Amino acid sequence: MTDFLRIAATLFVAISPAAVAAAAASAPARLAPRVVALGAVAAAAAYLAAGLGADWLLEAVDIEPETFRVSAGLVMAVGGLFAVWTGGAGHAGDWEGRWTALFPLALPVLVSPAGLAATISHSADGDTSLAIGAAALALALAAGAVLARLGRFRAAADGVARVSGALLVVFAGAMIVDGVRAV
Repeated sequence: MTDFLRIAATLFVAISPAAVAAAAASAPARLAPRVVALGAVAAAAAYLAAGLGADWLLEAVDIEPETFRVSAGLVMAVGGLFAVWTGGAGHAGDWEGRWTALFPLALPVLVSPAGLAATISHSADGDTSLAIGAAALALALAAGAVLARLGRFRAAADGVARVSGALLVVFAGAMIVDGVRAV
């Protein structure tokens, strides 16, 4: 498997377009395309900042990339277990209001802790452009899933989100083991 495919698979299950769609399906009305686009742009900016600032962040808090890899794996495992348990992306609150594109769509739905941890970890390992590209691809799929409005396919998205969560736990375990070996 190429590095890009490995990173893309990790970020796909960390961002989980199916979980994002399932979470957005609880919105009382269809989210306007401009709201989804604004949320996706804000999320892309967050992932871009995480990717480009990974080295600076780890240096500022004096954490080695290998140590962060272990910690990122733990964050990803918790996110995966949450997705397995709930089938959603971590927001069950209000979807109304002026700032819906930013809160909750961008944060915490599109910009998940697991997605940020994976982006920072892969970027700190020297794969910045691959991590940012993979995050952008997963974000585009997630935004498209939100715009598609699930309707009768909500149960399918829930199931896919849970399977993605299980895969995220597996990927997190591999990341933890890789980080421990590297230390």
